[in-house]
Amino acid sequence: MTVASLEYNGKPVVAEELTPEAFKKFGYVISPKDQAPKIPEGTYGMAYRLSDASIPVNNYGNSEFKTEAPCAFNLQRFKPPKALDRENKVYNLPNVERHPYTTQTFFPMGVDAEKAAYLVVVCENDENKLPDLSTLRVFVARGNQSVTYGAAVWHGGTCSLIDQLDMTMFMYDNGVKADEVHLVETSGLRIEYHL
Repeated sequence: MTVASLEYNGKPVVAEELTPEAFKKFGYVISPKDQAPKIPEGTYGMAYRLSDASIPVNNYGNSEFKTEAPCAFNLQRFKPPKALDRENKVYNLPNVERHPYTTQTFFPMGVDAEKAAYLVVVCENDENKLPDLSTLRVFVARGNQSVTYGAAVWHGGTCSLIDQLDMTMFMYDNGVKADEVHLVETSGLRIEYHL
């Protein structure tokens, strides 16, 4: 459901490296490079476990619609969006969205661990609970990095930097479109990525 249209008049936003620390205000990042230790030789079976690397949230109990909101894993396939210029490494962000009652987690599948695979775009709420585009941050996610957007966190749709990006996506959903997603159209928002 589209709730607003916003125009951005600021400087281009430059993407930064995605790390759990840099992203923690907006949700979780699961990143073996940043979070898992080197495993010694001769170890068999599970050698390391990071508990609570990402915690799913279901706040549908706060919705006016009193329906069940089961969790589900979904398979999604992405191609680079038309608004992405891969040659010049520029993305003109068309919109941001949020899921008011649930976290949303994306797990890349079959992508080279060190390859820049997708852009992660997030921003804070303003006083009216609309996206505050002046707080927009952009991260370049590698092939072995998963991201969880916190419940009600404004974020861009998945922007694939590669020809085909397969992901498993996990979220709760009560089946009510007005609850599932809020969309805000954006104009004038230029993102540059150089990583």
